[in-house]
Amino acid sequence: MHRHACGFTLPELLTSLGVLALLATIGVPGAQQFMGNQQLVSASNTLAANLALARSESIKRRQPVLVDNADGDWASGWRVFVDLNNNGQLDEGEPLLRQEQSLPKGVIAKGNTPVGRYVRYTPLGNAKLLGGGFQAGTLTLCHATGKQAVRRLVLSASGRLRRARDEPDYC
Repeated sequence: MHRHACGFTLPELLTSLGVLALLATIGVPGAQQFMGNQQLVSASNTLAANLALARSESIKRRQPVLVDNADGDWASGWRVFVDLNNNGQLDEGEPLLRQEQSLPKGVIAKGNTPVGRYVRYTPLGNAKLLGGGFQAGTLTLCHATGKQAVRRLVLSASGRLRRARDEPDYC
């Protein structure tokens, strides 16, 4: 009765490990880039959905609705609220419609000067600054690695939001 040994020879094992290492070298950076891109898409969609909510609620309630970030950094989260006294701050008794937490680590979100701290919708659905001037600007979302396409949310004074996508770049 002959016994056959089951297993791998050393050359077979080394060849298999070499192929596995090659696949990991190629696959891991691609997977990281894919994950970063999905984080940007999700963050962009969430912010756009909150802006659309604010606009529709301002029209429905016939009151100004703000989307603001506490410290000028959109990546740290934001809140959507009805500004009953028109002072640009969430005061006691004003309805908080939604509050979003911080974006995933590595996602950078910032707005140019007109939309750096808040976006305010009037009962007509227009975007206006607290002082009454029209509000138009761009919210830019990118990843710290700079390997993903940059997402932009462009706000017009009419309150409409347009999405744009640019080549990968650092913010």
